[in-house]
Amino acid sequence: MSDERLPEGKIPPHVLRELLDRLGAGAGLELGPAPGEDAAVAAAGSEPRLVLAADPITFPTADPGWHAVVVNANDVAATGGECRYFLSQVLVPPGTTEGRIAEIADGIRRGCEEMGAVPVGGHTEITSAVAREVVAGAMVGVATAERIKPTGGAREGDMLVVTKGVAIEATAIVAAEREDEVRRVFGEEFQRRAAAFVTDPGISVVEEARIAAGMLEVRAMHDVTEGGVATAVREMADAAELGVVLAEAEIPRFYESKRLMTHFGLDILGAIGSGALLIACSEPVTGELLDRLQRAGTPGYVIGRFLRRSSGMQIARGSLRRDLPVFDADELTRLA
Repeated sequence: MSDERLPEGKIPPHVLRELLDRLGAGAGLELGPAPGEDAAVAAAGSEPRLVLAADPITFPTADPGWHAVVVNANDVAATGGECRYFLSQVLVPPGTTEGRIAEIADGIRRGCEEMGAVPVGGHTEITSAVAREVVAGAMVGVATAERIKPTGGAREGDMLVVTKGVAIEATAIVAAEREDEVRRVFGEEFQRRAAAFVTDPGISVVEEARIAAGMLEVRAMHDVTEGGVATAVREMADAAELGVVLAEAEIPRFYESKRLMTHFGLDILGAIGSGALLIACSEPVTGELLDRLQRAGTPGYVIGRFLRRSSGMQIARGSLRRDLPVFDADELTRLA
């Protein structure tokens, strides 16, 4: 490895691949860790499979315990699993009160109740190693073999569907982090509505993932997180060794998201997007998938198609095409 300094955010895929090689990660697993994969799957010798995921909450949030449960549940669900057990490592800076630690624990309990999981312990520590609260979680789930939907499962010709809309989590973060400015520019009601995007439309994809995982012709799913929808689509295509084309006009954007991203000069396609689930499915069943999602109250939108690898990764506006943008770091890292 080189001595090159890395930017804030996810480590680059080539660095991650080398780390996984060094760890020998994936030995004996049905689905091993890889760039873009949401969770690992262990057959454990019988049904059901174990679905294993881990993710931290490192950015400021009012409810990091609940948030950690949801993002880890998303990773398990996006691989086709049902959540069962949650472990957490809670690191807080010196000066944190007993009451605040209790609030974080209450958030973990509420999140587990919502996601159908049981909190089974972990570790809690007050340490000067962190400047703000960090909650690192790990979720264990289960799934039958036919419900496993890896990030890299798409096939040439499959349609690409996204649920809800893009930049949901980014909208909530910006509205909370820049509360005074957002209220001054857009009004108090707008700010409250945007900050509440964490719960409405919500950052959980568990329900829509459960619906999609039950369809045989759904080939792959992927949770949109850091780096936004453009990064998540690229990860799906890379994992499947395919190309992809997106229809820019079909990508759903909430009014609040568009206004905030434009105001702060951020590209909505590269902003953290928990709450949106990408689904690759065969064209003949796309209508049925959309119907099922709609009946469940979670709309889905066809935004593209997977192509042969040589077609590259593109985004189309009318008859014009350009390369799908690359975001080395999430757009929120540029928030001034």
